[in-house]
Amino acid sequence: MRPDAAPTIRAQLITAMEQRAARLDGEARRVLEERLADLRAQDADEPAGACANASPARPLRELLDLLAGEDTAARNAYPEVPALAGFRALWSTLRADSQLRQTVAHTPADAGPLNSTALASRAIALMRDLSPAYLRSFLAYVDDLAWLEQIGSESPASASGAAKRTRRKPRT
Repeated sequence: MRPDAAPTIRAQLITAMEQRAARLDGEARRVLEERLADLRAQDADEPAGACANASPARPLRELLDLLAGEDTAARNAYPEVPALAGFRALWSTLRADSQLRQTVAHTPADAGPLNSTALASRAIALMRDLSPAYLRSFLAYVDDLAWLEQIGSESPASASGAAKRTRRKPRT
């Protein structure tokens, strides 16, 4: 978001609330007038650039900054080894080819034109032909998602939930 966009959005909100309050009577109008007074007071109290800093995404930004700082420390602890660059590229290419072979092997021979497995196989084969670098990036992303899904399914809550779902034999 641009730094000057937040004040514009707040001004538009105030204008819209003023128009709505003008059409209402009674308790609804009183509630809107109180909210408008609060918004105007906040608008007057904050400096011009403060609205951009008070975004709801600020905690996420702070977390990202913290992680970026730790990443820098980790990079200093484990420096890049230029000799490994070729190995990483070769490994990435071999992994992409291996995953492509697995995908094609699992495609049914008699799949119809709208079979999701066949469509995914064709899409991956086209990615390999058109942009092998994109395919490697895409497969790394899919691997990350699969890893996150696996981590999420191994939580203690899911393990206890599985134990609760098992059926016992009825006593006779």
